[in-house]
Amino acid sequence: MSSMSAKHLGERIRSVLLLQPDAVAVEAGHTATTWKDLSRAAEEIESLLVRHGVDHNAPIGWVARNRPAAVASFVSLLIGGRMVVPLRPRQASATFAAELAAQQLCAVLADDDDWSEEGVVAAAAEAGTLGIVVSGSSPVRVSVHPQLSAVGAGPHRDPMPGYILERLTSGTTGAPKRIPVREDVLIPSLQSAEQRGKGETEGELRVKRSPAILLKPFSHAGGLFGLLLALYQARPMVLLEKFVPDEWARAVERYQIKSASLVPAMIQMILEAGIEPLLLKSLKAVRAGTAPLDAQVQLDFEQRYNVPILVDYGAAEFIGGVAGWTLEDHRRYASNKRRSVGRARSDVLLQVAAPDAPETALPAGQIGVLSVRCDRFGPDWIRTNDLASIDEDGFLFLHGRADDAINRGGFKILPEEVAAVLRRYPGVRDAAVIGKADRRLGEVPVAAIEMTPGAVAPTVDELIAFARQALTAYMIPTEFRIVEALPRTASMKVSRPDLKALLGV
Repeated sequence: MSSMSAKHLGERIRSVLLLQPDAVAVEAGHTATTWKDLSRAAEEIESLLVRHGVDHNAPIGWVARNRPAAVASFVSLLIGGRMVVPLRPRQASATFAAELAAQQLCAVLADDDDWSEEGVVAAAAEAGTLGIVVSGSSPVRVSVHPQLSAVGAGPHRDPMPGYILERLTSGTTGAPKRIPVREDVLIPSLQSAEQRGKGETEGELRVKRSPAILLKPFSHAGGLFGLLLALYQARPMVLLEKFVPDEWARAVERYQIKSASLVPAMIQMILEAGIEPLLLKSLKAVRAGTAPLDAQVQLDFEQRYNVPILVDYGAAEFIGGVAGWTLEDHRRYASNKRRSVGRARSDVLLQVAAPDAPETALPAGQIGVLSVRCDRFGPDWIRTNDLASIDEDGFLFLHGRADDAINRGGFKILPEEVAAVLRRYPGVRDAAVIGKADRRLGEVPVAAIEMTPGAVAPTVDELIAFARQALTAYMIPTEFRIVEALPRTASMKVSRPDLKALLGV
């Protein structure tokens, strides 16, 4: 146990590693990695970087797998005060190799599986990248890749002093964007999300009893923040590389987890898998985010498991949430504000304005473009790309993205509003709507529908008749396509570029 309020994240993580060195820090499958294992591997990694002359301010590539070795690599970079550049492992090998070449990194930390992908070593060699292999769990093994044993001529990315990591956007509308994050922004975000353990006073630091189940990909913003938060608050971690409802439920029961974080697709999968309520009886709340949560799915889950779902909102520009539900708000307002993503956090201001008048706030209930102001991110209003409205009680409602709006002959259609209606059709598991070019009208909406396994697909006429009950005529899609599965990103959000390619629009 210790008491501290470190100004630097590396200092904080170093203190966490020393609290209970022999205790289990990470469980993955049937393996256990202690805090001492992480500390030893972190020292070896930093020693190799120093020995090979890697500039302290140089961005370092980190292949973000949900594995103990990747946690050790991440810990090493944080303690060393180095800039972390997450790289996505779940890609076609050619794409991963191309990303290595494009990022121009002087050093990359990756697993054996990553370095063995076709073309990866060649791409790293061409970029002049020092390759460090980090694999295993207890012990975590660290070595220099024999074919990438020195920093080459480059050119390499410029140093980025003051920045601690990059975060990747979800890639739902195109290639993921990289957003650099400063330490003085990250630490307040972690502090605002920190939960103290039972009997733990403010400023006191001890290893938590209840672990965090980390199942979102570390390359995704939510998964990365979950990893950061677990390390920051000295919470042991249970890693899942892939979400399987039965495995997740057994982990919740085994560790008596009180709070879980899921994306809407996972909540739907739990219901479809018929997970027994007894397995989830320890849960006090489930937090959901990253994508719209269907109101009926939320209600079905809450009724079956007697666990409230607290929806959070965080835009691509931010680390940590900016709005969300509390248990008290859920008790008071859940029945009539179920589509909301909650109210602004205590240190956040929200404003909705017309697209052509960003300085003028719209009245309660009107839809416009959302802006956020928070001291964590600076003194100015930050304009998002989300269409939103804020009601008279301060609850935020999202209505899709401004750049997704379909202009059908002068009539604006918000795809998410149409998809939300189609999801209510019996047997529909999920739906997505995108615009298709039209010579006469400019654009028309096209719907892709994924059915629940075993459900009978409806006819086009049945879907049109159903849609007419809730939508005006111009909002009804001109085409309905039944697809085996909607294409998704690693964070389980629908990938719009892949959907367009699938539908040929």
